[in-house]
Amino acid sequence: MAVFFFDLDNTLYAEALGVVARIDRRINQYLELRLGIPAAEVDGVRRQFWAEHGTTLRGLMTRHSVDADDYLEYVHDVDLGDLLAPDERLRALLERLPGRKAIFSNASRAHAGRVLGLLGLEGAFETVIGLEDLGYVPKPQPQAFRIALARLGARAEASTLIDDLRANLRAAKQLGMRTVWVASGAEPPDATIDHVVAHVFEIERIFCGV
Repeated sequence: MAVFFFDLDNTLYAEALGVVARIDRRINQYLELRLGIPAAEVDGVRRQFWAEHGTTLRGLMTRHSVDADDYLEYVHDVDLGDLLAPDERLRALLERLPGRKAIFSNASRAHAGRVLGLLGLEGAFETVIGLEDLGYVPKPQPQAFRIALARLGARAEASTLIDDLRANLRAAKQLGMRTVWVASGAEPPDATIDHVVAHVFEIERIFCGV
């Protein structure tokens, strides 16, 4: 049976809603208040961590030995109730999608649960794979994908990743997965991207024969 791995943030909902921007502000606060990094240097530090380690957290764990759970709790401690609302159309689409479905996110399980609750998608996915389940090794690291595939007993060739980040999709493709890019901009795809959609709803025409 086909297995669909869905990224969470900026994939199940539109980037324009501002959820990730709100979380980013909390990350900046963490760097300033917990680590004493000057505000003017925070963006540069984060870009460096992303380039060298894949995520801000991975860089913080490597460079500053931060407690991963403390970080995840802090940065995801944001009220999203004014940004997200139940999405019956998305729930109906997920119910029609033929195959097993899982969340595969670099965010915490707790954050994923809150987002799914606000979207009215409780029970829509077989499982939620958060950063804790990946041993804090994030996408696009190959180890993260191997853990996710093993969690569902899935073969890469029978699996699809639906994600908003090109780097994650490239890693998935190298393992043999099918790839769907939820692209918010006009950046052109490459050979590692099987399908490009502007919104998650468009996967229906690809997988449901619509």
